[in-house]
Amino acid sequence: MSTGPIPERVDHRKLANQAGLIEGTLPIQCFHRFGEMLVVSEGDVYLRLEFSKGDFGSTRVNGSAATEVCLICQNCMQQFRRQVSCDVALQVVSDESKLERLSEVDDAIVAPDKVISVAELVEDELILAMPMIPRHEEGQCLETDYEQQEIVLQEVPEVQEVQEVQETQTTYRPFADLAKTIDKQNT
Repeated sequence: MSTGPIPERVDHRKLANQAGLIEGTLPIQCFHRFGEMLVVSEGDVYLRLEFSKGDFGSTRVNGSAATEVCLICQNCMQQFRRQVSCDVALQVVSDESKLERLSEVDDAIVAPDKVISVAELVEDELILAMPMIPRHEEGQCLETDYEQQEIVLQEVPEVQEVQEVQETQTTYRPFADLAKTIDKQNT
C-alpha cells in the first residue's frame, strides 16, 4: 500500500498482481483536460485506487477521486468553489482485441505499456463529474443583475375569431394547378 503523494506513473500490472492499493494526492496540473475546465488549476486530487487482476489478462481498477475546484457561476458570473468527486471502475487492457472481448457495460482503457499515467485512469471520470452548467447553490449567488420576470399569458381567442382570421388569410397551394391538369387528362 502506498500513501501520501502518488507517483504520476505506475506499473498497473505489478499492482494488479500484488492486489495493490494507492492512496494519496496528485496535483491538478497532472490532469490537463480537467484543468482546462477550471478557473484556477491549483490544488490536489485525492485518489484511492485498488488494483486487481481482471478478465483476459487485464487490470481492474476500482476506487474514487475527489477534489475542490474553482468555477464560474453561470448565473452571476462570479467565482465559487465546489467539491467534485467520482467513482472509478474500469479495466486496463493491452490492445484493441482484448477491449472487444470485454462486456459492453465495462469501462476500459487501452494501455500497451505496463506503466500508465494515474491521471489517465481517472481524468475522464472527473470530467464527467463536473456540473454541466456551473452555478452556486440555490440562493447563494452574491450579486445578480437580473430579475425574474413574470410572464403573463394572453387569453386564447374564441374559436369563431380564429376561424375569421383563417378565412382572411390566403393559402398558397403550389400543386393546385397540377391537380387540375391531371383531372383534364383523365377526362
